[in-house]
This record gives sequence, C-alpha cells and structure tokens, in this order.
Amino acid sequence: NAHSASPALLERARLPLAMAEAATAAATAAATAGPEPAAIVEGEAPAKEVDTMEAKRAEIMAKVEAARAAGAKLEKQKADFFGEHAGITCDGCGCGPIVGYRYRCTRCANHDVCEACFDAWNGGEGEIKNGLASQRLSSNPKDHNFDLHKDKGFKSLVKGVVAAAVAKKPKPNEPCSCDSGKKYKKCCGVGGK
Repeated sequence: NAHSASPALLERARLPLAMAEAATAAATAAATAGPEPAAIVEGEAPAKEVDTMEAKRAEIMAKVEAARAAGAKLEKQKADFFGEHAGITCDGCGCGPIVGYRYRCTRCANHDVCEACFDAWNGGEGEIKNGLASQRLSSNPKDHNFDLHKDKGFKSLVKGVVAAAVAKKPKPNEPCSCDSGKKYKKCCGVGGK
C-alpha cells in the first residue's frame, strides 16, 4: 500500500514538530522571566555574593573563637573547683564529702550542695532538698543563689594541678594567705590550725 506510512517515517515527522514546540515554550518562558542577569565569568562570584560569603566566614570564625574561649574557661573552672571537698557534706542529699563541684548559697549562712542537687535546683526553677536536715533552710528555690566554692580543705582531681593543701604553711609572724592583712597567728593560724 503506497498510502500507508511506516512507523519510522511517522516518528521522523513528529520529531521536528516536538522540537518546534519545545523551542516555543523556551522562548515564552524567557520572555516572561524578564531581563537576563549580568554575565558571570566562570570561576568568579558576583561582588555581592563575595561580601555575603566573607560575612558568613567572619561570623563562623567569631563563633569558633567564642567556643574556644568557653572551653578554656571550663578547663580553668575544672582546675579551680572540681575535686574533693574534705569535711563538707551536701545539705541537699546528705552525701559527704562532696566530690566534684561544690556550690555555696550566697544568701544563706552555711548552705552547701553537690553538683546533683545544684542541677535539681535548676537556677531557682527546680527544687531544694534538705536531706541532711541539720539546719533550717527555705524550700523555695527562688530564695537561694548558688556560686562555685572551695576552701582550704579542697583537693583538686584535675591532673597537673597542685592542690591547695600541698602549699607551704606560713610561719606564725608571716602575713596570712587569706589577704586579711593580719599575721597568720592572729588570723587563720589561731588555735594552732
């Protein structure tokens, strides 16, 4: 039959039609998109993008430096306050001696807590326990304010830190190490300490 076309011939006839439709759709999209952006040289970013990248880089570097400073502060805090606090019992849970961080209330006469009880206090939003019950304490968490604390019985558990207890004991007529301005025998050395 001379009038019947082969499938391959029909496919070849459809191909230019599909290409023409695709070209028309692309031209329509380009016309509605607006003006073309400025040409970008390969390998170079526009000045606005460079400024944005530099700002982000500076922001990231500032965050890295802040994290390093916080880490250094934490290491110093560990060296200064993390250890065994001989003779000190936690007023919250009754454990003693406190090993780790010791927190002392700045509003109470003599109120020390361990790290677990400090975490339970949660900055005044949690709870205050009086497990030791040796003194009268407010059970309202907002009545307390705790700071890290150590005294002369403190022994650091951080390696490389010389414990305060190993320090040389001053002679009776030397100035006291507590910076009171008094002689040792009249201050911390009273009673043969």
